[in-house]
Amino acid sequence: MRFARGLMIVAYGLVSIAAQTLLFREFITAFEGDDIGVGVFFGSWFLWVGLGTLLVRRRDRFAEILLRHIEPLFLLYVPAFLLQLVLILRVRDLAGIASYDLVSIQTLVVWAMLVNAPVSLVTGGLFPVACRWIEQVHAFPVSRVYALEAVGSFVGGLTVTALLAGYVPMVRVALLLVLVLGAPVAIVCLLRGRRRSMAASGAMLACASLMLLKGADSDLSHRIQEAKWSRLLPREALRGAFLTAQAEYLCGEYGGQWIAMREGSVCEALPGEEEAGRTVATVLCQNPQARRVLVVGSGLAVCSRFLMLPQIQHVAWANTDAEYAQRLLEVVPGEFAIDDERFHPVRDEIRSYLTSVSTPFDIVVLNLPGVTSSAFNRYYTVEFYEHVKAALSAGGVVAVAIAGSESVMGAERVGLGASTRATLTEVFSNQTLAPGEQTWLMASDSENLTDDPAVARDRFAAVENAQAVFPPAGLLSVYLPDRIAEATSAYDKADLPARLLINRDARPLTHLYGLLLAARQSGVSVTRFVKLLALSGWLPFFIPILVFIVLRIMAMTD
Repeated sequence: MRFARGLMIVAYGLVSIAAQTLLFREFITAFEGDDIGVGVFFGSWFLWVGLGTLLVRRRDRFAEILLRHIEPLFLLYVPAFLLQLVLILRVRDLAGIASYDLVSIQTLVVWAMLVNAPVSLVTGGLFPVACRWIEQVHAFPVSRVYALEAVGSFVGGLTVTALLAGYVPMVRVALLLVLVLGAPVAIVCLLRGRRRSMAASGAMLACASLMLLKGADSDLSHRIQEAKWSRLLPREALRGAFLTAQAEYLCGEYGGQWIAMREGSVCEALPGEEEAGRTVATVLCQNPQARRVLVVGSGLAVCSRFLMLPQIQHVAWANTDAEYAQRLLEVVPGEFAIDDERFHPVRDEIRSYLTSVSTPFDIVVLNLPGVTSSAFNRYYTVEFYEHVKAALSAGGVVAVAIAGSESVMGAERVGLGASTRATLTEVFSNQTLAPGEQTWLMASDSENLTDDPAVARDRFAAVENAQAVFPPAGLLSVYLPDRIAEATSAYDKADLPARLLINRDARPLTHLYGLLLAARQSGVSVTRFVKLLALSGWLPFFIPILVFIVLRIMAMTD
């Protein structure tokens, strides 16, 4: 009996951490997958856990009722998980937020509090009840509950990570958790003679086992994928999905394009001829003799356009998700696939790959999403650019995409651009830029960089088959002198010291400016406050609070 009770506590720890891990992946898909959303998720999770614990500790009568029904209380995890999953999947509909709209921080906080309640409340309320339960029957010291729960959490974290890394779908992992939870509960109910609880746990085990044996989890996974896809595109356009250790990617065809989607946003759109052609022309005119190219990020279409040029000898394609390129190429339709011996998908982590390169590249294109996640900041640091420089040939060019604007740039975009320029300046001696909604910063040690639209046009026009990639005359509207001067002036006027501009691995400033931009887009601008705080430190903000406390104490003592 002692072993069975201990097993229940271990299962509690395992299921609680594993369930929250699965729900977290769905949460960052429903909302923006940036660090603001991550912080809000964990903040609301721990708040509800604390409230659940407080509710049980402050209400002895309620705690006694729960104690008499301890076995069904463990099983409550299953309906709580289902409820929270449904709430997360439908949260944009419930909140009235279109799939293409950014969620304001206020809305994010409110709805995160709502959707995170079920499992967190059960987790918080169950622990003190479990401690009373063990104390009541003297099975083992109450202190051991903490140890057993920690063991379960450790095993649960490792297990769910291994399963997700092995491409096991979320629904199947959830059904396995039902078995892990239901088995010890059924054993305890059997030993204690709790027939109703035994019947409930037995039915739950039978249902989960039957779904796994019949493959019903695959059908349910497909329905969940349809729900995610339909937030942005018609349900019938979905064609399939593939998994990596990092994420789930949905694929489909719509409007003559083949689309891959991750976390609610498009990460690949094929053929994407116009945008990809513009990117190739914008970068290649800075080094028109380039033969070897590395594309990092969303860029299968860019790789395809580079390969249309006879002079190109080698195109490597890497992604921040090391498994993405290989998995995508397994499912991409034949008309969009690249069958060219010059094309080389990279299966290694980018920094490791750059270190191992034996033949240098002439162009490196960094086409990454906004740096609102700490996972992407490492690709915008001095240390990363030093790796890129070591992998470049003499006169090689690196092109970095950042958020820009077709009109006036706000303080957040200016800070992001100024930080990226200052960081590139630490590594490369020359720079130029092509402004727009997606601004391209080009850096090199070569003196041949140009922002003259006529020179850019003529250089690209001299490349064989350039017209098939992008009309050379189109570069006249890419390199606009007035807009280049305006953007450069805005970046130069960012009145911040170097310590607040140069991005390093140990000081993720590009990540900071990306988060400030996300906050601005979400309806809350905190840039001015953060700037003042960074420049002056905590002291000016702390002194008024300290004065208030001193005056308050003096008033109370009079």
